[in-house]
Amino acid sequence: MAAGPGVSMVSASPARELSLSVQQAGNQTHGERIKSEEATEAEKQNRMAALLEKLHAKHNAARPWQETCKIVRLAMEKRLVITAAGHPLMLTCLETLQRALKVSSLPSMTDRLESIARQNLLGSHLSPSGTECYITSDMFYVEVQLDTNGQLVDVKVAHQGENPTSCPELIQHLREKNFEEFSKHLKGLVELYKLPGDNKLKTKMYIALQSLELDLTKMMHMFRLATSANTVETILHGGVGLLTARSGGHLVSLQCYLSPFDIFEEGPDSQLNSPDGIVPRSLGVSVSVTIEGTTATYKLPIAPLISGSHPVDNKGTPSFSTVTNTNCVDLPACFFLKMNRPMPFSLSFIQRLGNATSIPVFESPPRPLTSLPVNCAEPAP
Repeated sequence: MAAGPGVSMVSASPARELSLSVQQAGNQTHGERIKSEEATEAEKQNRMAALLEKLHAKHNAARPWQETCKIVRLAMEKRLVITAAGHPLMLTCLETLQRALKVSSLPSMTDRLESIARQNLLGSHLSPSGTECYITSDMFYVEVQLDTNGQLVDVKVAHQGENPTSCPELIQHLREKNFEEFSKHLKGLVELYKLPGDNKLKTKMYIALQSLELDLTKMMHMFRLATSANTVETILHGGVGLLTARSGGHLVSLQCYLSPFDIFEEGPDSQLNSPDGIVPRSLGVSVSVTIEGTTATYKLPIAPLISGSHPVDNKGTPSFSTVTNTNCVDLPACFFLKMNRPMPFSLSFIQRLGNATSIPVFESPPRPLTSLPVNCAEPAP
């Protein structure tokens, strides 16, 4: 349509007006959102700056050493409410702090003992007086007796059904503040009861191990009684070698060989030539006697099988009782001898050992020596 003179043409399309209004509103909303985000980011930075300022002020403030020790001690006391299900990294840091603290009082001593118990997945609690610390499991407990100053009085170990008895090795380690060795003993006690079955069955297996230990001890003493052997002769010629009794978490040890170099290293003034000489467990070749679970069942003693206390000949040979259902029971376990160092054995000797005991030495067939380099060269799966 043509417009007359003096008349202007103006578009009044509703769609165009609506589009312009929506665009303006969108621009306005976008701008407000940017301003809001900028304000939020600024608030975060302000809060961060204030927090850093507080940390710097606290760091630069002079704090007495006694106050720092008090804060650390309070933090360590709060760890008592932390369970094994807590954050692993936090637990590790707390245990590291615990090891770094000097043990010089009753609270610090009990704290360290409870920390060691947790590391070995054992329970612990204090007596009402706070001077006895009990480290416990379902099958045994360790009682640490202290005086009011935190000094050691006694350490006793009690297995299920037994009265607690003092343990000289544990006493020595705690008096020397050798907590690492004390922890190794606890670990050994835990390993001793890693057996199949319930507590009643585990107790029977422990009694079987005790019975074997008593018979082995008698065999050693009978050999010495019959031959008047000294320590070296007992190790080299005795039927069971030199027996060192189980103590704490250390198993019974049978020392069965000493090389001439071992004897030379000990020197002429050592106790090797005396009848009751004390030989370090690590000296020479020895085996540890223990019991472990098996898939098959074996008849194991629940009472000592050696009758009497005197040998039947001049070689120290003992007299054994007849195996019956009274002194032996069937258990899903077997006695094991564990070498204190790797040692090669001929296959014929291993077969003779298996034939003599009627117990297979290997769970799987052994492989020849020539296969070892090949196996070592193969990449791990």
